[in-house]
Amino acid sequence: MSLENRLSAGTRASWTFAALPENIKNGAWDAFVLFYYAQVLGLGGGYIALALGLILLTDALVDPYVGTLSDSLRNARFGRRHTLMLLAMLPFGIGFAGVFSPPAGLGQWGLFSWLLCFGLVARVGISFYTVPAFAVGVELTRDPKERSLVMTLRNIGASAGMLLVPIIAFRLFFTPTAEYPRGQLNPEPYGAFGLTLTAIALVCMVIAGLGTRARIREVEALEAGRQRADGPETGSSLRNLMHELGVAMRVTPNVRRVLAVSFLVFIINSTITTLTLYLATYFWRFGPAQTEQLLVAGTLGSFGGLLTAWFLLARIEKKTLMIGAILAYFGCALLSILLPLLALAPAAASVALGLMVVGLRLVGGVCYGWYLVAAGTLTFDVSDEHEVSTGRPQQGFVMSFVFLGLQAASAVAGVLAGTFLDLIAFPRGLPIEQMPMDKVDALAMFVCAIIVAGASILALTIRGFDVSAAKQRAINARLAELRAGR
Repeated sequence: MSLENRLSAGTRASWTFAALPENIKNGAWDAFVLFYYAQVLGLGGGYIALALGLILLTDALVDPYVGTLSDSLRNARFGRRHTLMLLAMLPFGIGFAGVFSPPAGLGQWGLFSWLLCFGLVARVGISFYTVPAFAVGVELTRDPKERSLVMTLRNIGASAGMLLVPIIAFRLFFTPTAEYPRGQLNPEPYGAFGLTLTAIALVCMVIAGLGTRARIREVEALEAGRQRADGPETGSSLRNLMHELGVAMRVTPNVRRVLAVSFLVFIINSTITTLTLYLATYFWRFGPAQTEQLLVAGTLGSFGGLLTAWFLLARIEKKTLMIGAILAYFGCALLSILLPLLALAPAAASVALGLMVVGLRLVGGVCYGWYLVAAGTLTFDVSDEHEVSTGRPQQGFVMSFVFLGLQAASAVAGVLAGTFLDLIAFPRGLPIEQMPMDKVDALAMFVCAIIVAGASILALTIRGFDVSAAKQRAINARLAELRAGR
């Protein structure tokens, strides 16, 4: 088997499902967890920030650990990637469903403990699935064109996961009632909502695992001789993990840039997503239909971006496309908040404002789709570069940096948002008409500040990447020699 062979239609189709579980979790976690625990259950922002901060510390150790464990796992029944993906299903399912099903009558400390325990189980569980699954994507092919398709298919699956969440939420569960005209304020549907998303995510895990296993078995067979020649692995203890982390940062500087860019992109994006339901409910004052359209628009736009990114990548260098696309994406998000703040937009709750905000989200989504494909192929290239630099396949370890950035950013966004809500004493339980506008405007300005500061640093960080088509051709040639045993 050649590592540059085209993938079969079945492998391509099943690979598309690989990113759905993580993004179903992200879509529900970022959009609903803070709102549910703060505005619906009444948990204080400080408690939420503390819980998410502790989860963040755990993620920071678990994700690289899972990456090194996946790289070094030997003689596992289902392979070094798929064994961990399979074992992740039970803890993730229990934890994710549990986050949305706290028993009635818990006080502040009870709700805090529930969120912390089940949140930890869910996020650690998904780490053991997503980090190896990311590495599977790197190993499926080394052909540049096929690799762009692999990244496009993965992001189509990711977008589908994000799209499912608001559609399921507002079509099946958070429907208006006489008592709750805005269904997201009703506590009753959240348990069934969490169970439904959990079931869909688990089915997607099974499809992705079964459909990619045969291809990865061939890849692992090619590498078996190299692994025996390299001698025993160093293991995945905390000490060795820290050593590998230091080596990666020093030997392959692009690795640390991958972590920095992932963290910056996802922290801005997670902050926007985490507070979108607040903005839709209290700032733009959208009804249920407009709120669903808002949450869906960006994902629909990203489909268009994903399907056209290959055309741009054939004509624009990856790094240049990343900078332009991500700045345009965040610029659209900024305008949707800044224009109403400056009284340069239609009135709150109007159809015209809804069209404007949804339109900006749609255009921004297209740009984000372009960014995802460019950034994903660049990250795959960096993982190959690190293998050439060290002489050992460490795709799982490198891809864990991307996932660490995503997980850490999601938790940091929750910490920042929860802390800020407490700082401005954002009211809980008030009817929308009685919500003080100075509090709502302060929240909107907070999101604007995060976008401006983060996007500026992000553009400078992306510019620092050392990547080119010629460099990647040399890396591919060296990888072929390594696998031939020379």
